[in-house]
Amino acid sequence: MEMRLLAATPDVELLIAIAMLTTSSDETPADIYALLKGDERRVHKLLKRLILKHGSVLEHNRLVFLAEAEEGEVLALLLAHRFFEVSRLGERRWLLSCNLRTVLEALSREGGEKLPEGAREALIMALKQVAPRLHERVMGRGG
Repeated sequence: MEMRLLAATPDVELLIAIAMLTTSSDETPADIYALLKGDERRVHKLLKRLILKHGSVLEHNRLVFLAEAEEGEVLALLLAHRFFEVSRLGERRWLLSCNLRTVLEALSREGGEKLPEGAREALIMALKQVAPRLHERVMGRGG
């Protein structure tokens, strides 16, 4: 399976930080956005405190991939994690989408073993591209 990231929600790490703060603040998401936008140091500090077991803050984004794969490989991806969304574009061409929670759960030890060849590497590259601090944290823990 070959996957290439086509598009992703901009400022994913900022959105994760905002989602984290909305759970414990009286401020609106728009107010928190205004406070955090441009403050990379503060966003990085918040991401360090992220507890990955509580993944709902990782759901406010979307990653879209173009994949070249056989039907069996796409089925294996869907079986590895049920929240991948897939549309057939043509023979061996697929549009895939998911959020960061799905990416991280698919890359977990249990999910990663079930991914078709090439998918794990593509998901890691996408994570590094859209959320470099989160990538560093997750991959620093052994993936």
